[in-house]
Amino acid sequence: MKRVLAVAIAVAMAGVAYADPTIDGSNPRYYDRSLEEIRASLDESEVERFDDALEALLMRRSQEGLTVIEMSELSDDELEDLATEARRSLHGLSGQEVLALAGEQPDKTKDSNALEEPIAQEMLSRFVVENAEYRLSEEGSSGSAPVIELRVTNNTGEPVARVHFRGVLQSPGRSVPWVDETFYYTISGDIEPGETLEWSLAPDRSGPWGNPSISDDAMLSMEVLRLDDPSGNTLWERP
Repeated sequence: MKRVLAVAIAVAMAGVAYADPTIDGSNPRYYDRSLEEIRASLDESEVERFDDALEALLMRRSQEGLTVIEMSELSDDELEDLATEARRSLHGLSGQEVLALAGEQPDKTKDSNALEEPIAQEMLSRFVVENAEYRLSEEGSSGSAPVIELRVTNNTGEPVARVHFRGVLQSPGRSVPWVDETFYYTISGDIEPGETLEWSLAPDRSGPWGNPSISDDAMLSMEVLRLDDPSGNTLWERP
């Protein structure tokens, strides 16, 4: 009986000794050490897959219940609290379980785009075109000159030095727009957060905006495609 019991204990101990290492989410120090143990237990080909899967799983769990826009507005401390809770939620998982939960091999590029695109669209929508009007201004013997009148407000929270637009000029009932063109406008002195400005833009009269056949009922719509900062860097761009 004693011999049978000893063998059973030995088998049980062997099972403990050779169990797959798991994530310890109890504190950051143990967490990092447990990840190293898991990586050491995996095949070389699985280590990169494990790291990618872990990153995707942490991202998924830290964002649970929040929209992308809500995530973008959190403070650094709030983001760190979410990351801590996400790490704790993985406590006890083995490397193979992490791979399984994350869908084996997550597409990091797809995850990144899923975050960046809605943020860009939201921020571009905060650069508000409050009014957009088109007219042909008579200039005596030199003929008519096209004018685009805009009133915009910058609610993005960042100074903007250049705006890239898509302008569409169309008459009701007309299937083809008179104009459908992209262009940019460089702002003298920038537009600061919360500031409202009015502009009179003068497109090239020899281009589509100067077409004398454009009817008086044509309506102008403006879409913001991209915003640049005073250093010339892109702040946000529509995909």
